[in-house]
Amino acid sequence: MAKRFFRMRNLGLLPLVFSAVMLMGGLDQTTKDALKVGHILRTIERQAQRQSGADERNAEVSETELNAYIAYRLAGEKKPIVNGMTVNLLDNNQIQGKIRFDADQLNVSRLLGNDLTFDFKGIVQTRDHAARLNLITLSLGGYTVKSQVLDFVLSSAGMVYGTEVSGVEDWYALPKGIKRIVVQKAKAIIYY
Repeated sequence: MAKRFFRMRNLGLLPLVFSAVMLMGGLDQTTKDALKVGHILRTIERQAQRQSGADERNAEVSETELNAYIAYRLAGEKKPIVNGMTVNLLDNNQIQGKIRFDADQLNVSRLLGNDLTFDFKGIVQTRDHAARLNLITLSLGGYTVKSQVLDFVLSSAGMVYGTEVSGVEDWYALPKGIKRIVVQKAKAIIYY
């Protein structure tokens, strides 16, 4: 009797498993990539809580997956200040990218114009569970600008969100559990 009940219970799970497989098949590749990065970050956080002092592990995230994750996170924002961001992962810990802000929402369109698109290139440094971007080049609308212009935009965003934001080249805490990140051509290796 117990065996029969167990088999019937497992058969009851069959439609649920089938539905999950069908739903995963219905997701586009961009969504799958974004969910993969989110899963990696959650796994790293759980691993950090369970073990301390264990051997260092790593996970690899492709440039495509990272951009999908960024887009996914931005799409989930209510009234986003950042309209879009893409990055190119280069060799030797270099990163290049583009970030677009909503100038009207930041109330800086009169000062900086309506097109608040920054192009940047820099070197990613990580240490002691923190990271920063040392800018090599920064431009706004095709014109070279100093990092203080981006700092001004970031501080304006902080005021809108009611949080204090430091400069673009300052150190920022990495997500929980991440020790360091190494950037290579089209991929980032996360050590935890």
